[in-house]
Amino acid sequence: MPTFFPIIFVHGWGGPADIVRDFGAADERDPYVGWNTGRRYNDPNVELNFEGLVMRLVKDFGYYDASNDEELADFKAYLGMKPPTPSKASPPGSRELALHKSLWIFRYYEYNAESLQLSREIKRLLAEELTRCNYPVRDEGLSGIPYYAALLALKIEQIAHFTGHRLLDGKETPGLSLKKVALVAHSMGGLIARFAIQYNLFGAAENVARLMTMATPHGGARYASTANLFRFLPGLRDDDIQFFTPQWVTQFMGGQRPNPPLQTLSQTDVFCLVGTRHDDYSAARNLPRSDGIVDQNEAYLDDYPYAYVYNSHSGEHGIRENHDAYQSMRRFLFGDLYVRMLITDVEVNTGQKLRNSMLYFHYFIKPRGINAYLNELSERAENQPRPRTFPELKQRLMERPYIIYDGFADSGALVDRSARMSTGVSKSKKDLPHFQLEYTVFVADERVGGRALASGYKMVPLAIGARTLTLEDQVMKAKLRVEARRRD
Repeated sequence: MPTFFPIIFVHGWGGPADIVRDFGAADERDPYVGWNTGRRYNDPNVELNFEGLVMRLVKDFGYYDASNDEELADFKAYLGMKPPTPSKASPPGSRELALHKSLWIFRYYEYNAESLQLSREIKRLLAEELTRCNYPVRDEGLSGIPYYAALLALKIEQIAHFTGHRLLDGKETPGLSLKKVALVAHSMGGLIARFAIQYNLFGAAENVARLMTMATPHGGARYASTANLFRFLPGLRDDDIQFFTPQWVTQFMGGQRPNPPLQTLSQTDVFCLVGTRHDDYSAARNLPRSDGIVDQNEAYLDDYPYAYVYNSHSGEHGIRENHDAYQSMRRFLFGDLYVRMLITDVEVNTGQKLRNSMLYFHYFIKPRGINAYLNELSERAENQPRPRTFPELKQRLMERPYIIYDGFADSGALVDRSARMSTGVSKSKKDLPHFQLEYTVFVADERVGGRALASGYKMVPLAIGARTLTLEDQVMKAKLRVEARRRD
């Protein structure tokens, strides 16, 4: 049975879709701030509509949408229940289940709105806590990531502890005593979540079980600064912008190697999802390897798992608004397997005629029976391994393999009968979970950029341990190492 934790969604930057937003009264009434925006696809290859992250968690896992319940004490009194132990199921029909399977939206932008200015008492509390945790600041100087992180830590405290601080005036108030939460953060929200954990504000480090970031500039927003993309970020004050720079993120958070470290989170408790589509942003069309705002190379943490999806920073093809991100998120939050897939060797099947050609590859990883990519290495994503001759490719693989998946899987995930009966998919529910690996071989051509030579797919069973499988098509034969283990 999966371990369920209350989930806090942490809002991030805006984007072109947010240009008309002024974070006034209408936006204060929006409990989701983009976290439940779904899409209907006209692509014939996509069989399902995507309703939105919140809706899918409610439908698929029975989560309770608590995004409008601002005062947790009132929420607890309304439900009239005793909190269960995290991960323990309640009897069928019990309303206790709503506590540890609840969803919360942390809307930090609103605390800059004039109607939601915080009291002097709560600002003093936030400043004192930041100073106690070695980030000295005066209450009149509260701004940017440290300020929002302290507010987030208050929310975590209210959910995780038996008592917390009331947002109105900082006085003690009953909490939900749920011990642990999971954070899912978009863009700058990922830095906010990291800061709260790294500085252990209000005990946040001990109370966060999972941290997932989407399109977060963990190395600082280098492209956004250079291209003046901050004009797309409504609701931010001038004194917020300093916290986006690589200099500030490196000095106070350690950049992509967190310092202070994320000591309470293991390697498999953190996951970064990287967007790769930048064409939706006119100002970023000439900025390669980005999602339109964040450079791919600065959107992950060193030594922690991460994956690529062909989504933009926000908007119609935004990383939060699409099915790929949901499938990655559900496997990270609820999956019990940690999986790595690596190309370790390659041979040419067609003799010597390709030995001096420049070759490159595309790899796509899907869950079995679901038309969504958990990881994509491709030309359109601008992240496939660069073209190499066959001898160069062999040498590269001797030095280190190509990692084509570093993420999570759910051994309990099932697909419907029609999907299981399709070619190459396990027929029995008792069989091991599978990933579908799709791959294509290209030869670089100066005239057309690249010519596809061959393609294929492989159903990859996820047995515990390490095993080597063979990928073979008309021209190549490769060795695929699959490593799967139970999560920490």
